[in-house]
Amino acid sequence: NNPKNYQSEDSELLASEKIEASNSKTPSTDENPLAGIPKKPLPSEPAKKIKVHFVAVGSAPILKKSKFIMSSNDQFARAIEFVRKLLKRGVSAGNNVSSTSLFLYVNSAFVPSPDERIGDLFDCFGVRGELVLHYSLQEAWG
Repeated sequence: NNPKNYQSEDSELLASEKIEASNSKTPSTDENPLAGIPKKPLPSEPAKKIKVHFVAVGSAPILKKSKFIMSSNDQFARAIEFVRKLLKRGVSAGNNVSSTSLFLYVNSAFVPSPDERIGDLFDCFGVRGELVLHYSLQEAWG
């Protein structure tokens, strides 16, 4: 018998025992029925007030008052509808698309998804304590 072979067999045996021991420590789904279920999300924070500054672009009419307070939980679609009401650009009886077109951009760069939260947009793109939204009657950027 070669002592080197004996040692290598021993080390292989010890390694396999360690693997079995580590496998036995991990709980299976039989032992822990909640293992596959995702955790419940944390309760949401109370809504913050966000200052939103609307800036006219191109031929869009300028608002008399351009800064408004919105809830951080409001969706971007609410800002679109708000400006649409201020500009009286609701759906017309005719099929004239240009009379109802309104484009809102964050920091004159991009159009977020309508279901994006105002609070999230402010956290990522807020400037000097306000969220700047540019509005236009024609497509201006992008």
